[in-house]
Amino acid sequence: MCGISGAVSYNRDSVAGHVAAMTSRLRHRGPDGEGYVFFSGDTILTAWGNDTAKSLRNSALPYAPSNSIDAVPDSFHIGLGHRRLAVIDLHDTGHGPMCDSEKRFWITYNGEIYNYKELRNELKHKYNFISESDTEVILYAYKEWGAECLQRFNGMWAFVIYDTHEKKIFGARDRFGVKPFYYYHNKEYFAFASELKALVQLPFYKKEINNGAVFDFFVSGKMETEEEGFFKNIFELFPSTYFVLDVSTGTLKKTKYYSLNYSSAFSDYDEIQSGKYSAGVRDKLIESVSYRMRSDVPVGVCLSGGVDSSVITGIIYHLLKQSIPLNIGDRLKTFTASFHEKKFDESDYAESVIQHTGALWERVFPDEKQLMKNLGDLVFSQDMPLWSTSTFAQHSVMRLAKENGIKVVLDGQGGDELFAGYRNYYPYFWNELFSHNRYRDFFKEINSDDNNIGLLAKTFLKNKVVEQLPLPLRSDFYKMYNEKLAFLNPDFFSAYKSRMVSEPEAHSLNEELHNDFLIKRLKIFLKCEDRCSMWHSVESRVPFTDDHNLTEYVFNIPAVYKIRKGVNKYLLREAMKNFIPQKVYERKDKMGFNTPHNAWLSKIKDEVRPLFNEKLSNYIDVKKLNRNYDRLFSFDNKNDDKMVFRYITFAKWMEVFGM
Repeated sequence: MCGISGAVSYNRDSVAGHVAAMTSRLRHRGPDGEGYVFFSGDTILTAWGNDTAKSLRNSALPYAPSNSIDAVPDSFHIGLGHRRLAVIDLHDTGHGPMCDSEKRFWITYNGEIYNYKELRNELKHKYNFISESDTEVILYAYKEWGAECLQRFNGMWAFVIYDTHEKKIFGARDRFGVKPFYYYHNKEYFAFASELKALVQLPFYKKEINNGAVFDFFVSGKMETEEEGFFKNIFELFPSTYFVLDVSTGTLKKTKYYSLNYSSAFSDYDEIQSGKYSAGVRDKLIESVSYRMRSDVPVGVCLSGGVDSSVITGIIYHLLKQSIPLNIGDRLKTFTASFHEKKFDESDYAESVIQHTGALWERVFPDEKQLMKNLGDLVFSQDMPLWSTSTFAQHSVMRLAKENGIKVVLDGQGGDELFAGYRNYYPYFWNELFSHNRYRDFFKEINSDDNNIGLLAKTFLKNKVVEQLPLPLRSDFYKMYNEKLAFLNPDFFSAYKSRMVSEPEAHSLNEELHNDFLIKRLKIFLKCEDRCSMWHSVESRVPFTDDHNLTEYVFNIPAVYKIRKGVNKYLLREAMKNFIPQKVYERKDKMGFNTPHNAWLSKIKDEVRPLFNEKLSNYIDVKKLNRNYDRLFSFDNKNDDKMVFRYITFAKWMEVFGM
């Protein structure tokens, strides 16, 4: 796991300083090593930085650094940078950027290809490997199969390969967007990096806000649904996409290389078939976790106490009982965010997993004082404003892992979107039953929980009524439904309200899960996961998300096996019931990284008030907000008030990035 960067100057200006600055800004992603390579025509120059091991400098490795980054001549107009978090192959041979034996292909890479050992065995008869890293496997896989190599990878990745013969850059991102990739491109420069903060500091980038993205964030809660995010003219390479850049002409071509299919076929529930599906899920999950335990450093687990993280911990315990060698150190370490307020605390469930598995249990107790103290770092680490204080809970868990000497953790992210873990999925399942004339099953399901009728009505209102209203009426409804939108600058709201386009309604549970998995919910959760973990130099692995064999299998299972008798994640629970405590198997509430959100905001309201100044006036009616400040922080219901936190973190984002 690492941080990557690079730049091309079409005017043949020096890029060494730019690449060094970006790579330095990404140090938190890879404090264990630093490396560079630069190109000018057929001349190649490797370089070291302050964090490059002295044993590497001028060593016999073909990619060993030979010069100081401070002494790179101005003649080099193409460059790659790399920050290393040593997880696979801890020796000097794992240094990056790396090249093949002929020094034709050079790679800078962030991620983990978990099936690298199998691919290496397939390739070693033709190529001579000098490292034990997955980086070198990617390099020779690309050399052997070109872009088709992406179809063979199981894992998470963002990488760039420069072909010194063809003068072309090939870059790719993993199927589901676990690892980040951003770029800037105009007639003079192409630059890329793992995080936005590395790009926005470049002297040739004019820092501007993308107002459309800000509107989407405030009004619809959308983030990174388009290639251009909060920073104008900086783009995200979307998941399942690769690009080829011809550095001679500046032509950039992007190609989507993968699509996740899903089944919309309806099926009645069958007990025998349910058993078969459960067995298939169990086998594929065990395989997914097993692959993600491959590491040359000890691996821990983020344990919330929910079904997903409990399943991961249970599988690891199962593998250990089978005497399968796993690198967990002396004993498996788990990490939990706990709260003194019982309403928000899942510790009882997590503790039952600890008793079941015998793992070590480390806990952290985030509170509003720590949130306020770390607010700047939190927003800066994420590169953008935030939805909820739950991100701070996740941030705290990753810090706890680092403090306990753990570089790699497994996390349950993606389990809800894969197996239908959220309550808003129920109406899509009910709709399937009703539309296929399964009226008896329909009424059984909606009556299985007292709250289901209200949920059905709310979803019907949103999809069938609100989303079909003409734009003026729809915008009025949004303001009525969320009165705190009234604090937005009226001119700003009016200028961008046309972005409130109606979203197509999903017609099946699998379709809605597919939307959340690829487009809406999970993508931004993965972004937060990556930034929270990497800010603390911790690699987070997500077995439910990036194992395409598992995801493809589950998305082709009918809805009746995912929700049953009012129980969400029915298929996952049945598949893994022997791996988790009965208490977790039977729990029906969904909390996740829940926090005392409203209580925290109430306690910090005076401290954050200076953030709301005239610098925000293009977006927020600051005078109105300050006149009604107590109203802003009034929380009339038990639900987390996401709007207030959006205002706070947007103001903090403006401050920390100097917008």
